Amino acid sequence: MLAGFAGALLGFLIYNHSPASIFIGACGSLFVGFFLATTALMNSGAGGGRSRSIVAVLAVPVLVLLVPIFDTTFVTLMRKMAGRAASQGGRDHTSHRLVALGLSEKHAVWMLYSLAVSGGVLALIVRHATIDISLVSIATFTIVLTFLGIHLGRVRVYDEKELAAAREKPLVSFLLDLSYKRRIFEVILDVVLISLAYYLAYAVKFGPARESGDWVLFIKTLPVVVVIKLAMFLASGIYRGLWRYASMTNVLEFARATIISTIAVIVTIVIAFRFEGFSRMVFALDAVLMMMALTGSRFAFRILRRVFPANHSANWRVLIYGAGDGGELVYRELRNNAELHAIPVAFVDDDPAKNGRLIHGLRVYSTATPLEETCRRLQIQQVLISTSKLSKERLTDIVGRCAAMGLLVSRAGMSFEPLSSSDFGWVLPGEGTPVAMPGVPLAASRTNLIHPLRPVATDH
Repeated sequence: MLAGFAGALLGFLIYNHSPASIFIGACGSLFVGFFLATTALMNSGAGGGRSRSIVAVLAVPVLVLLVPIFDTTFVTLMRKMAGRAASQGGRDHTSHRLVALGLSEKHAVWMLYSLAVSGGVLALIVRHATIDISLVSIATFTIVLTFLGIHLGRVRVYDEKELAAAREKPLVSFLLDLSYKRRIFEVILDVVLISLAYYLAYAVKFGPARESGDWVLFIKTLPVVVVIKLAMFLASGIYRGLWRYASMTNVLEFARATIISTIAVIVTIVIAFRFEGFSRMVFALDAVLMMMALTGSRFAFRILRRVFPANHSANWRVLIYGAGDGGELVYRELRNNAELHAIPVAFVDDDPAKNGRLIHGLRVYSTATPLEETCRRLQIQQVLISTSKLSKERLTDIVGRCAAMGLLVSRAGMSFEPLSSSDFGWVLPGEGTPVAMPGVPLAASRTNLIHPLRPVATDH
């Protein structure tokens, strides 16, 4: 019965795939959901398979219907936080947000297909695996979906006035206030990661969980490991960083925190249990796995931003002239600042040794190839000059050649312009008539990034 039903749906999907020529509609969708729900109940194994725990029994049908359940839960939460009714329609579903992040409609569909297939494969694993493997698999997949949901939730799909009015409602105000307390969620996540790393270390060393002395020690020491590692992470400053700007400096901090916490755990176990029956290999594996989990979770949003770049369909395609520190700084600014409406496509540099190299995945082209040819091939609309080492003659040549192709040329660089209080129509104490403005700084600076360059008309 299920095989026939799957065949009917696959035949339908041929004509429903983007660009679709047929749609299933609300009645068809309800029938599909009802059919799958009832067949889950008709299963003689009650969905749990080898495992008879309530977790596996519930997890199998939920994982099979992962995409609609995830989308319904996500949209309901987002609409409540925006002050909307959950039943109110809108272009705020997962598929809409994936397209808003820069994916094409076809790629967004394949992304949802991938999630559905992943949920089905995980359901098969949970059905035939033991309870401990099932819990670890579900917890890992839940963490991945949580990061995806947070990233999708940052897409702006609601009107700002509507959001401002929603913040005055008690329930929405509570949800938003709770969402700002991100450290609570970080701690909860780390509790899960610490438990997973410690379990996997034991599983690699001693195999799946069973009634043995080694696993009894695992259960006894798990609370101790979680508490001590959280305390060491807090003391090491792990919770002070912003995940969006995670860098190699943070990786060194994670390594230090992992080493310190592992040493603290070992010392505590030596004092409390005299380290009798424990394996040194377990704690070495635990440290490696914990380091990987910390780094992966903190870099998750940077990875997602690379996988789902911002929607650049209406932005200018930019060629960065200069593949040095200045060019890398400009690249980061363009990627992080959507208000510039520019997407970096490639680099070009006068140094032949850099030809063919990659910076953040973008190729560096040599100026040995005519600039006009490179711009035409890459469909460049704007050239950003990031280096200050170009001579006036070279700069004039570049601007003239780009102007002949109708390309905008700008010089990108950071400059600081001192500002005084008089620029804002008021005077600080000591500069003239005293004014009561406590806490106002004595000086400020303004940063300019991009300065347009235009060809200068000459007699020749």
